Amino acid sequence: MLTMRTSIQIAGNRHRLSFPLCPASTGRPRGRASATRLLDEWRRMLNAESRRLWLEIQWRSHLGRARRMQA
Repeated sequence: MLTMRTSIQIAGNRHRLSFPLCPASTGRPRGRASATRLLDEWRRMLNAESRRLWLEIQWRSHLGRARRMQA
């Protein structure tokens, strides 16, 4: 049985330069892989922004209802 004493003994993807863009890891050319990653990040950012705006509208609506109930 092998004993790992430190995390240094565990080989990980952090040892490879630019692992997400490595053609061997994805089978895709580098340009397409990075473009896909960029589009995914834009999608995540837009989803987060639309959720933030939706929550702001919901919060304002709630505060308006609360004010009307108190009056």
